[in-house]
Formats: sequence, C-alpha cells, structure tokens
Amino acid sequence: MAYQLNEKVRDMVPYEPISGSYRIRLDANESFLEIPEHVKADMLGRIGALHLNRYPDPLAREVCEGFGRYYGVKPELVTVGNGSDELLTLLTQAIMMKGEKLVYTTPDFSMYQCYGYLAENECIPFAKNDDFTIDVDALASLIQAEQARMVIFSNPCNPTGVGLPRVEVLRLIESVPDCLVVVDEAYMEFWNQSVLDCVEQYDNLMVLKTCSKSLRMAGIRCGFAIANPTLTNAMRAVKSPYNVNSMTQTAAATLFDYPHELDSATEAVIESRDALYASVKALADKYPDKLSLLPTSANFVYVKLPSGEAKRIFEAMKQEGVIVRHMGDYLRITCGTAHENIEVVRLLEENL
Repeated sequence: MAYQLNEKVRDMVPYEPISGSYRIRLDANESFLEIPEHVKADMLGRIGALHLNRYPDPLAREVCEGFGRYYGVKPELVTVGNGSDELLTLLTQAIMMKGEKLVYTTPDFSMYQCYGYLAENECIPFAKNDDFTIDVDALASLIQAEQARMVIFSNPCNPTGVGLPRVEVLRLIESVPDCLVVVDEAYMEFWNQSVLDCVEQYDNLMVLKTCSKSLRMAGIRCGFAIANPTLTNAMRAVKSPYNVNSMTQTAAATLFDYPHELDSATEAVIESRDALYASVKALADKYPDKLSLLPTSANFVYVKLPSGEAKRIFEAMKQEGVIVRHMGDYLRITCGTAHENIEVVRLLEENL
C-alpha cells in the first residue's frame, strides 16, 4: 500500500501571498519606508565582519538588549524568534498540550487558528461584535466555560485595524487567571494602548512584537515574545538552540542603535495612515451606499463594499499595477507614500 499523508495535512493548501511585479504594493502591511542608507551601511558592515562558520548566539543577547533599551523592558524577559510565526508555533506546540483549548477571536490573523490546529489544540472561535470590537465580559465567560488554556488576539487587530483599549486588555487578563493571554502587538507602535510594561505584573500575560511593521524589517524575519521570567524561561527552553541566524541578529541589533530613526519612521507612517484614512473616509461620505470604513489604529484601512464589489475592484486595481488585499467583502489597504495613497484612492473612486 502506498504511503499516504495524514488527514490533518492532506487537504491543506500552501499559503500563497500575491507574487509578481506591481508598481504599487499596498497588500502586506509592510512599511513603505526603507532603512536609511547610513543605517543600512552600518548594518552591512557589521554583517560583513561576522564569523559565519560559527553558530549564532542562542539567546540573541545583543538583540534582547537593544529591544529592551528601545521599549523599556528588561532584556532577560525577551525571547527572540525567527519571526513571530516561530513564536506562535512554540506557544501552540509546547506551551499548550495536545487537546487543550485555544480561544481565538474572529476576524483576526488567520495563522493563530492554523498553528493551533497543526498542534492539535482544540481551537474555539470567539466572534467579535458587528463593529469588530471585543466584548471582554463575553470573551472571559467563554474562556471560563471552556476552561481554555490560552487566548490570543492581535491588538490593534489585523485585518480590521480596531483596537482593544489597554484597560480592557488588563481586565481580561485579570478575569481569566488560569488562561494565558497572548496579545500580539505587531501594530501597537501606531497606537498608544500597549500592555508591554505589565508583563512582570501577571503570571498569564505574554506580548508579541515584530520587526516587520514599524521597524521596517519584514525581510529579516525577527519577532519577540515578552513575558515574566517563568514564561520566558519556558519559551527559551523549547525553542531550537540556534533559531535566529547571525545576520538577522546583527541587522536587528544595529537597528536598535538608531532609536530616533525608528521614532521618525513610525511618525511618518502614522501621518500617511491618517492621510489615507481621511481620503477614503471622504469617499465613504460621498458614496455612502457604496463603501464604508471604521477608524483604524494600525497602518492600514479596512474598507467594506457591497457583495461582489471588493473582488471586482481588487481585480481592476491589479490590472492597473496596484495591489491591495482582498478579503471577502473588504479591501485592506496599507498606507504608502503620498503618491501611492493618492493613486489607490483615485483608482478606488474610478471603480466605484
């Protein structure tokens, strides 16, 4: 009898991001800003001096120290991963046991459920309100009723851009002391409601961060898990010994040596986000029966269109060399340069 894949993965389809060459790419929530040339030159110089015949630092200590300086946390509370995806894998495969219950909110980042499923967690969805806000009391009740061991959500949310205020996040953490609350703050630099400073206060809180958004380094694949010493020791114990390569570590450590550059880049993205939102909101006011959107706390806008229209407009923009993200009846549009924002809004209005 021929070998057959197990039923868990037999029908899975590979994740396929949009590929190809387009004049404007606003589909992946990356930063539209490149690393400045003098920072890149410093980075490349340090990479050139590496001894690549040696394994990298297993604890990425220089990166942890830079992260700690920039975000105001103790370096010993930071675990560095090969992107946040590796850290999510560790959480679902090692911190969680097979069959334990994982609660995830919907809509949210689709990989939370995917990694939980692969780790054979019992994945339980929690539907958000119609305006994409989270009813904390209802979420806490579900966690308690199901005796869930972990709940995870992005804040602000990808793909909606809606955020859960800090006071509500803390209320959730305190309401479910037996459940690990994982708050993915990939977009928090564009808002001001972080709970990163609270990781030592709670036994059941972990915060995830990334280099891929405001830090402008999606290409190096570097993520961070920040938690109390017990959780951090566990994460460091279950990760592979040399999980983050030397070049990624050096690039990330260099970046944190330029905090003012990081701050100014974040401010530029927020300015672009606000300009894009204002332009799309003007369209929504002009064509109230054709599109709508909610305020956003991330670096993108989430635009709702009548049934079938999102797909049509997505394809029309694609033909013009402009890529956004099509998600059912929504288009998620990442903010870009001033020219890119103007162009995508022009095409959106043309195709309405």
